[in-house]
Amino acid sequence: MKKLTLTFCALFALFAAAPAIFADGPEQYSGKKEVMQPAPPVCDFYRAHEWDLSIWGAYFFASDTGQFNVPEVDPFAATGTDNDPSTVDILTGFNQEQLIDNHGERVNIGRVSKNQLFARDNTQGGGLDVKYFWSRYFGVGLEGLGIAAKTNFAGGGLATLTGRYPFGRFAPYIWGGLGFIDGGGTTYKFFNEKAVRTATGETLPGGAAILFPGNVSPYQGEPFVVNEQEFWTTDAVYNTHIRALGQLGAGLEFRVTCHIGLMADFSWNFVFGQNHSDKTTLITEQGSDITNFGGTPIAVTPVINTAVALKPGQGSDNQDFGMVRFGVTFSY
Repeated sequence: MKKLTLTFCALFALFAAAPAIFADGPEQYSGKKEVMQPAPPVCDFYRAHEWDLSIWGAYFFASDTGQFNVPEVDPFAATGTDNDPSTVDILTGFNQEQLIDNHGERVNIGRVSKNQLFARDNTQGGGLDVKYFWSRYFGVGLEGLGIAAKTNFAGGGLATLTGRYPFGRFAPYIWGGLGFIDGGGTTYKFFNEKAVRTATGETLPGGAAILFPGNVSPYQGEPFVVNEQEFWTTDAVYNTHIRALGQLGAGLEFRVTCHIGLMADFSWNFVFGQNHSDKTTLITEQGSDITNFGGTPIAVTPVINTAVALKPGQGSDNQDFGMVRFGVTFSY
C-alpha cells in the first residue's frame, strides 16, 4: 500500500514539473521567417540646414615678388654738388654748418618692394569662416582674414558662396567671395642727413676742444655742427585706404566625426580699385653761406640745393596674392 502511495506521489510531481522543464526547450517551427533588425544608422556627415565654423591658419604669397635695386645716392648731389649753408670765420679759421638753415633731410628716392601689400614675397596669417548650408551641396557665408604684412597689419572680410559634393567622410568644394581689404604697405628707400651737434667749449671727437677768444662763441651761443652723417634706410609706407577684394578657391574637407572636420584649400585673391601712381616732387633747400671776421658778418652768399623726391601713390596695383589654408571645422 505504501509503495502504491509513493508511486502516485512521484507521478503527480512529474506532471506538475513538466511545464517548467519543457518551457525552454526547442522552439517549434511556426512557418514564419524571422526578420533581423538593422543596426542604428550612422549620422550624416554633411547635412542640409547645417552651420559650419572654420578656424584656420594660412600661408600667403605675393604675385609680384622680388625687389627693385635702388642705388644709394644723395638726391641733392644730382649735379655733382651738395652745398649746405655754412659759416666761416676768417679770424679763427673755423668753418661750421648752420643748423638754423639745415635741420636734417629725409627724401624718398625710390620704391624697393615690388609687392605693395605685404612689402615682401610671402607671409603668414589666419582667419575664420562662418557658413550656412541650405542644402547638402550649397551654402553661403562670411570670411574674415588677417595678414602679417611687413611692419604692420592687413585684414579684410568677404561674403562667400560655396558648392560641395559630399561622399562618405569627404567633401571636395569650390567657392568664391567678394569683399574688402585694408592695411599693408610698400617699402621705399630714403636718403637721410643727420647733423651731429656740439656747443662752444665742448670736446670734439678725438679730444680736441673748441675754444673761441674769451671763450665766447661768435655765433651768439647757438649750437653748431661738428660733422654731418648721410645714410640710407628702407622703410614701409602704409596703405591708408580700403580696396575691393575678390576670391576664388577650391579645397577638400574630411569629417573626423559628425561634427568635427579638417579642411585644406587654395585660393587666389584679386585686389582691385582706383589707382594713383607714385609722383615726383621737387624739394628745395635754401640757405646762406656767411663769412665772418671776429664774429661780424662781412659777406653773405645764397645757397640753393634741389632734389627730386617720390610721393607714394595709393591704389591696388601689385597686390594680388595666393593663399593656402589649413584648419578645423565645427559643424552643427
